[in-house]
Amino acid sequence: MKINIPIGYFALVLILAVGIATGCIRSQDKEYGGKGEILHIGAHEPKLVDEVIYSIKEQNYVIAAQGEGNKIAALRARAVNLTSTQIILSVDETVITLNSKDGVEFKPLEPDTIEVETKEDAPEGNPYSSHIWGTLKLNKGFEMSGWLFFEVPKGTEFANIVWDTVEFVRVIYPH
Repeated sequence: MKINIPIGYFALVLILAVGIATGCIRSQDKEYGGKGEILHIGAHEPKLVDEVIYSIKEQNYVIAAQGEGNKIAALRARAVNLTSTQIILSVDETVITLNSKDGVEFKPLEPDTIEVETKEDAPEGNPYSSHIWGTLKLNKGFEMSGWLFFEVPKGTEFANIVWDTVEFVRVIYPH
């Protein structure tokens, strides 16, 4: 038995199915943005992990929380210069703040001063090896991206991240 379904009905059902699927499936790795007149910042919600392992020049390193019950909040971010000929971007504990929903401020950890050599292997693809730290030149039309690390209490929920370098930019996480 052959069923004839008009093409219009089939197209409508297909569009509705795609719409429902995309509305119900949400990426947990979404980048949120904030912008100033010069600097555009993108930041993913931090991932709470016990430790971060990465490899640089065939040596493996680990960053682990020092306080009892604390976690490492690994935050992937990027900065984009769309308008200025060149900016000098400072990335350190004085210019970046990760804020919790209950108003606690966390400063980033400097990877080079807290990393410890390890024999453990980095995760496949070595995702945490690209850190953002130090003073960087960013020409017009270019961007830099990488990871920032914070030590936070277990269960911390985040409200936003603030970059106060070149200009003040806040990236707000959804509530």
